[in-house]
Amino acid sequence: MSDFQTTTEPVARKLHSCCECRGHIEPGQKYQLTAGCWEGDMSSFKTCLACVEARDWATAQPEWCGDGEHLFYFGMLEEDLSNLAPEIAPGDGRRFKAYRMQSQIVHRRFPAKAKKAA
Repeated sequence: MSDFQTTTEPVARKLHSCCECRGHIEPGQKYQLTAGCWEGDMSSFKTCLACVEARDWATAQPEWCGDGEHLFYFGMLEEDLSNLAPEIAPGDGRRFKAYRMQSQIVHRRFPAKAKKAA
């Protein structure tokens, strides 16, 4: 639980790194900035809009299991999606969507390797 936090969607004026995929947030792109105090420590997290969309989708799924205290932890979206996907029934398109979002996170993290593989 946070002591307090605020979330905004500024436009990047310089290059930033997403806390989830660690991909680039380029100047001129919007991103989500969450700043606050957790257990007495001030922190801020910059998240690209693609990861925000993936996080919002994942946390809205009925199979999503928070730890009871936190809905999610910043920086763990890829792992959370990999844990969520097997919980969704086989043949349900949402399972494929969870794996696809996880793969997209990896591609944003390693864009050069993704281009080589294609």
